[in-house]
Amino acid sequence: QLTMPGLEEEAFYRGVLLLVLGRAFTARLSLLGVEWHWGAVLSCILFGLAHALSVSDGVFAFDTLTMALTGVPSVIGVWLVLRTRSVLLPVLMHNFGNAIMLLI
Repeated sequence: QLTMPGLEEEAFYRGVLLLVLGRAFTARLSLLGVEWHWGAVLSCILFGLAHALSVSDGVFAFDTLTMALTGVPSVIGVWLVLRTRSVLLPVLMHNFGNAIMLLI
């Protein structure tokens, strides 16, 4: 929890996916000191959905709380990437968030 989830997920969602979607959606809105685009919003939604959707015995399920607990911090991660042009802080934030309950 202190290494792999943040490295893998942040590199994909806040790295590659954010870059590609940022190029696909060219409209920008300046908010909170960064230039937001629809790709940033979509990457947060996709990150939340990746955690909130599940399949068990052929039945799909959606967990609203999981969507909120992953989607909302994802916005902070996107803001950090857009502000710093680095995934380092989102990786650290992600790993800390995953492991905090193990450390307490």
